[in-house]
Amino acid sequence: MAPLYCNDLTLSPEAKPIPYAGDRIATDSNKINYGFRNLKIKPSLIDTIPELVEDNSLKALVEAINGKDTCFFTVGCFSQQVEVSGCYRQQGYLEFSWNCTGCVQDAINYFALYFHFEKFLREKGFNQPVYFKWIIKEAVFSDVSIDGFSCAIYIETRLLSSVEQAHQVWQLSLRMIGAYLDTVHTLMSTPIYTPLPELLA
Repeated sequence: MAPLYCNDLTLSPEAKPIPYAGDRIATDSNKINYGFRNLKIKPSLIDTIPELVEDNSLKALVEAINGKDTCFFTVGCFSQQVEVSGCYRQQGYLEFSWNCTGCVQDAINYFALYFHFEKFLREKGFNQPVYFKWIIKEAVFSDVSIDGFSCAIYIETRLLSSVEQAHQVWQLSLRMIGAYLDTVHTLMSTPIYTPLPELLA
């Protein structure tokens, strides 16, 4: 029997600078883009991210990914609830990057993450009605003068009969992403961002 979830990977023709400034309207989602927050260096900035004010599950995932011992940092995020003819879904995305000057330069490192995430979902018996779409895009990491790649995971639940059902599937899906990324521990080279000294005490 086919699983309820779908997990796909594609490449974006777009490129972006990291860090990036905010815009009034984000071209890809027609939503306000508030700009990059460097949570790897300063975790307290998480409370200044408007996209996380009403989504504690996404906030917890963003906080975990930017932990001082992880291999990643977040680039952007968004979530919203949508109603269609009396049914509901929750959708959004999480964009992240390897915190590694070597890893970010080869898109194959993101493909490997995607591949092993699919295996992780199967091993854990994950079977929720949700669509994961991984999008790898070119990026210029201006802080270290490196051309490389970042990755966004778009998450969209199926249309469900209640807001509560959609939110539960969303939460479970985010937890699986977090649990998977927490299993990745190896950096190939120098970190792009290092937590401030006071955070290491």
